[in-house]
Amino acid sequence: MDISIIINQMLILFIIMGVGYLLNKTHILGRHIDGYLTKFIIHCTMPAMVLASVLGKEGGADKTKVLEFLLISVVMYLLLPLLAAAIIHILPFKSNKGLYQFMIIFGNVGFMGFPLINALFGETAILYAGVFNMIFNFMAYSYGIIIVANDNKESNKDVKLSAKLILSPGILAAVLALVIYFAGLKFPDVINSPVSMIGNITSPLAMLIIGSTLANMDLKDVFTDLKVYSFCILRGLVLPAIYMGLIMLFIKDEYLAEFTFIMALMPVANTSVLYAKEYNSDESLAAKCVFISTVLSIITIPLWAFIFQSVAL
Repeated sequence: MDISIIINQMLILFIIMGVGYLLNKTHILGRHIDGYLTKFIIHCTMPAMVLASVLGKEGGADKTKVLEFLLISVVMYLLLPLLAAAIIHILPFKSNKGLYQFMIIFGNVGFMGFPLINALFGETAILYAGVFNMIFNFMAYSYGIIIVANDNKESNKDVKLSAKLILSPGILAAVLALVIYFAGLKFPDVINSPVSMIGNITSPLAMLIIGSTLANMDLKDVFTDLKVYSFCILRGLVLPAIYMGLIMLFIKDEYLAEFTFIMALMPVANTSVLYAKEYNSDESLAAKCVFISTVLSIITIPLWAFIFQSVAL
């Protein structure tokens, strides 16, 4: 793995977060507009990003591998909630338990995973990453919303697993993406390009919102919150050891194993900030965990990749 690729991607994300911070301080962004932009991302640009992962993709991808990655991602997102629930039960998390579970389960597969996978494995691998992202969306738009909403049951009493939630734009986009890919449907560029352009807004806009959210906090508080460091160390240094053991045990194909492990190493998903804001959980905690886990990932991702290559392959 080329460490410079990882560091370069981290720097890009931090620069955009910094711009969001400055836009907040200059009153261009703020709590009010951030709320509207959050809804825009969750209900429009993120679904477009999912569709864009399969639209206009010609050849290259191995359908057998697509099915294998689909199976791996389904199993992965069935096991992670069990692991997260066990960790929350064992460790002394007194509040925001749903948000902590969300941050254990969901890594930055789309916003950071896609660029890293493209750089490390090539353009063909983007479709495989898209498969992970589709299952991510199934879980995030259903189970993820429920557990985060449970942190503030009073204000989210109307949020429950229902047909309306299941048929959200994110879920529908994920289903449609699978149908398009396996049916081999083709669309003209006049359709593909607008969807891709809207989807491409997601990553920078989400990072701007995270930067804006950080601007509402005391930076001293961000860097001195011990519970955030404890959680991020758990997620970045302890959990990957468990993931590595399971991958070594059950996935024998070198490409599948390495790819899956890289996806599992992603820092906390910035979706956690969006959902915390949307469902009245602790968005400050989420933003801190995204920020610190992303900073730590500059070290932890190449470190664990080196260990995995040395030990597992």
